[in-house]
Amino acid sequence: MKRIITLFTFLAFTCSLQAQSSVTVSVGNGYSTQVYYTMANDAVTTLANNAWDLAFTTGPTDGGVFTNEAANSGSNPVQLWLAPTWEWSDIINPAMLEDSLYNPETDWETGAFNSVKDPLDPSDFGWGFYSEIDNEAIGVRVYALQLRDGSWKKIMIDSLIAGVYYWRYADLDGANETNMTIDKADFAGSPLVYFSFDTEASVASPSGWDLLFTRYLAPLELSGEIVPYPSTGVLSGFGVEVAEAQGVNPATVNYEDYLDSLDTHLDVIGQDWKEFNLTTFSWVLDPNRAYFVKLADNNLWKVVFTAFGGSGTGNITFEKTFVATITGVEEAGSNFTNFGVFPNPAVDELTVAFSLVKSQEVMPLTLVNSLGQEVWRMQVSGTSGLNVWQIDLPGLSNGLYYLIAGNGNEVVSTPVHIQN
Repeated sequence: MKRIITLFTFLAFTCSLQAQSSVTVSVGNGYSTQVYYTMANDAVTTLANNAWDLAFTTGPTDGGVFTNEAANSGSNPVQLWLAPTWEWSDIINPAMLEDSLYNPETDWETGAFNSVKDPLDPSDFGWGFYSEIDNEAIGVRVYALQLRDGSWKKIMIDSLIAGVYYWRYADLDGANETNMTIDKADFAGSPLVYFSFDTEASVASPSGWDLLFTRYLAPLELSGEIVPYPSTGVLSGFGVEVAEAQGVNPATVNYEDYLDSLDTHLDVIGQDWKEFNLTTFSWVLDPNRAYFVKLADNNLWKVVFTAFGGSGTGNITFEKTFVATITGVEEAGSNFTNFGVFPNPAVDELTVAFSLVKSQEVMPLTLVNSLGQEVWRMQVSGTSGLNVWQIDLPGLSNGLYYLIAGNGNEVVSTPVHIQN
């Protein structure tokens, strides 16, 4: 390991990371698929729109239930209505149903089934209510669901007890009732469980992705009314924050001006980076717009959309640029004022940068794997101000690690991805 003395060297190294690359993701002809995209390595997982109908969240305190709003161009997605009764035995008449429900696209805990909840009542899951006394959620609302083929089901989430969803569905007159269970523990490591009425199977959703390229119901103004309209766009993933910069030069816009605007809403990117020109009958992209995407590992990327192929190809092209690792240390009284690593993902070398309020003669640096097992350790000395060290990594398997600096009460850490 060798120490890099000058700030100039550090800045030159950092600037070299800001290489720009062009990426094309395709949701298929007729918008037939949904694509789960990972920023660091451009990995994609592609699912057909009809691969699933409902999604159940797996977080320990979550009770989110989503409908799959992705549908091919000209086709209908799965649609949900609140039934005009709370009695499961009642026959539901589709003519009595009012406004349909859709996923709010606010977070990955609130789906269409939760959209009717009282936002001021933390015990209200929408489909039911949580009891702290019994430590379980009991369903109270009945829903009507229209599938892509036009057939109908009524559905009720009966309860969520000890991590297990108990739910049922039937024809609108109660015939062909089917009782189902989904145990969150069976899908550990997957953020959602997908259910298909065609296969009657529950499967793990893709995991580890950052952006979802898909069709969804976006609120658009049509004839003076706000209505959910099928749109092709981009939703952010778990732990991802996004800031939108409008009216800017994407090549020179400063990310620091937008750090306070980072938002966890899923549709900050959404679908309005493009519009359809009825005169030229073609899609037009906003040339003065950029997005800053902060991932769960604190890496910040700039995304600028450059082309959209529409339903003919489903191709979405964008330029991505790694900007920075946002790991400012804000705890009052901490000796650290900044801590970061570059590049990330790393291969066999890693540059560590940290700033100290006061000098620290012995500064342990430790790398641990995702199980908390130490795989590398080194001691350095830290001076007041900026410190930059270049580390020669031992041969490590691909995966997620954590670099820890300091000891005792003066400890900071950051994720490190190894990708050989």
